[in-house]
Amino acid sequence: MKSVLGQKRKRSGMRNNSYEYDVALSFAGENREYVEEVANILKTKGISVFYDLFEEANLWGKNLYEYLSDIYQNRARYTVLFISSFYNHKLWTNHERVSMQARAFQESREYILPARFDDTEIPGILKTVGYISLKNKTPEELAVLIEKKLRKDQKFFRKRWSKLSTMVSSKPFIFTIKIVNEKGKIVKNAKVVLVADNSTYLEGFSDEKGLAHFVIRTRKLYRVLIAHPNYPAVLFKNINPREDIEVTIEKNEGFGSVIINKSGHIPGISGKIEPTVKSPEVFGLLADNIAIEGGETQPYDFELNKSISLEDNAGNVIHLTFRFFQGRIALVDYCKHKSS
Repeated sequence: MKSVLGQKRKRSGMRNNSYEYDVALSFAGENREYVEEVANILKTKGISVFYDLFEEANLWGKNLYEYLSDIYQNRARYTVLFISSFYNHKLWTNHERVSMQARAFQESREYILPARFDDTEIPGILKTVGYISLKNKTPEELAVLIEKKLRKDQKFFRKRWSKLSTMVSSKPFIFTIKIVNEKGKIVKNAKVVLVADNSTYLEGFSDEKGLAHFVIRTRKLYRVLIAHPNYPAVLFKNINPREDIEVTIEKNEGFGSVIINKSGHIPGISGKIEPTVKSPEVFGLLADNIAIEGGETQPYDFELNKSISLEDNAGNVIHLTFRFFQGRIALVDYCKHKSS
């Protein structure tokens, strides 16, 4: 798959009363998975966030010592400092911290917003400074808190409404995905679904040229789901539809995949299945005239990326694995049981 890089931002040298970024994120690489989710959620909310992978092209070739000093000292309204045991031992995180502390000393209001993975002490960050504990807080919950913090800043509030009106008037555009196999040959009739964070979705199929086209009317990042009866499932997260992509899928003998919209059929077995959400953390599976795991009670609790055995009334056995489930859309891998 072609790499999707963050869009370039204009350098405007904004200082004091106007900032290029609403928030900058400072963290150790070991905590990237959590921080990246926060960054992507903030971005979908229309918040301007400095996160290194969004700026990959922009950072290329720059003197990072000077450039990052400018970012953390002058060009962000707030900085979220993700504190962990890893943070103190990193050269670049300490450089970022010194830059943001230089800014904080000049401000008459809070600028550094500490978020703690643990109780590690950071030089210059007093224990009396209010912080957010991340031990039981999801990335989405932290992103909501950051947005609330920004909303209290009247300048951000005015800027936010200006940005929203721009988004409403944006023009639709075409997003194209090309699908090929490991030999470079086009893959026709692959089911493709784009799922947004709010669980809305767009559906399509690859055509005779292996192309799936989508009309995009909103500025969102999407999860891209691809399924085909002759290929395993493919899932990409946080894809920017402003850039067309090419996806290579590799055949695995005996494996296929399907995307289910609320309910559906699995090739090779009769009957219908319907995944459900029993609670925010628990998924359930209902199957019509199909035994799950030898006849377990339904709805059967299942986990993503964990195989489940199904058997229909003719004795056909299929092993399936849910790779993704959100809203009413599920991405499923399956393979036929091989008799010993």
